[in-house]
Amino acid sequence: MRSDSKELSLTSSSSSVFKQLQFNYLIGYALAATGNCLQSSYRYAIFDSYDLRRTTIERIFLCAHISTLTLGTLTSSLSDKYGRRTACILSAIFYIISCLSLNMKVVWIFFVGSAARGIAHSLYNTNFEAWLIHDHHNSGLSTDLLKEILRNSFVLSSIVAIGTGFVSELSAELLGYVAPFDIAIGIYLIMIIFILIQWRENYGDKEASSTTSFIHSIEILRNDPRILLVGLITSLFEVTIYIYAMEWTPALERASIWIIHEPLPLGIIYSSFMFFNMIGTIVFKPLSQRFRVQSFMLVIFLLTALSYCMLVIVPDVQPVVLGSFCLYEFCVGIYLPSISLLRSQYLPDSVRATLMNYFRIPRVVLMVIIIVWDLPLALIFTFCSIMSIMAFVCLLILRSMKPPEEYFEPSETVVLLPPTPSYDLKVKQPQITS
Repeated sequence: MRSDSKELSLTSSSSSVFKQLQFNYLIGYALAATGNCLQSSYRYAIFDSYDLRRTTIERIFLCAHISTLTLGTLTSSLSDKYGRRTACILSAIFYIISCLSLNMKVVWIFFVGSAARGIAHSLYNTNFEAWLIHDHHNSGLSTDLLKEILRNSFVLSSIVAIGTGFVSELSAELLGYVAPFDIAIGIYLIMIIFILIQWRENYGDKEASSTTSFIHSIEILRNDPRILLVGLITSLFEVTIYIYAMEWTPALERASIWIIHEPLPLGIIYSSFMFFNMIGTIVFKPLSQRFRVQSFMLVIFLLTALSYCMLVIVPDVQPVVLGSFCLYEFCVGIYLPSISLLRSQYLPDSVRATLMNYFRIPRVVLMVIIIVWDLPLALIFTFCSIMSIMAFVCLLILRSMKPPEEYFEPSETVVLLPPTPSYDLKVKQPQITS
């Protein structure tokens, strides 16, 4: 009876363990998201204000992605051994270096800062999630509570993004395009202090050598096609996110019919995008309660393809371009907590960060193909639509496969995986012997 009441307390949102975990994660994640969003509104614009060509700007962005794949993969994978909290703090330090580089009007320093941003982005995108899921597992909390934290974290980050869009707009008008990046530095310093005080360190396989996680992750990818499919879905969809991050500013500036405002209020537009992103994260919770992620994300991938098709069909009408990006952000708002939940069901905790970095390899290859050839925007957006359809196909295949069991600890299987229905409908009767 006592064990039943203890189990009930761990599955309740009023549990003190859940409240403490959620508070620690949400504050740390919100501070990281604030610093990241402050860099998003005017990142393209600040390079453009230095009279850099579009191809040069795209290559600076590409430098960050290559850094994510190489240096970022190495540093983030080491966090499985040396600690996820430490990796989250390092992400803030590298982001600070990237922001400081934008005060220098020297192209090679921009590339150095972009490389630092790539490392920071790798650490940010893998270790916050890895830290949360590991702590969630160790606390014995239910899957529904993990869904709640994921949903709340993305709603909070969307609210933060809306606010930072207005802050970016105001600060850029008063102090110049570099002002939002200087504010981000202060936010990251606060984040470092908070995480040092409030978060406890956790690890993947602490006893493994530095190369073990790399080798073990490759073996897992070779032996389990389900994890490979999760990786392909992540790569295919997220390449569209990073292309969108590069190209939304030039796409809006080149739309010359029914101009909304001249010059474009980039901070306010970014806030509008984040508003639709927030709506998506709010919609995630009722969707995840009624349907499997593997089911409703099929519709989201089709909507993503539609939004990019509109950018190809009607590229010159500014309100249509803006509306297409808003629809896309709505889809991203649903995708982010959904893919986190999907990864929690399929990826083994011991090498989670390493696997998530491996998933970036196809994404960076695709980014290189697009940027090196200096393609027109219509072809780039067509490519993004095709990537969304391919993610749809991969998810359709994954949906038909049985959920994994062999890589999870027994406690994780209980927490994360729904009971697998029996496919053997025949009941074996006991034999009666005389």
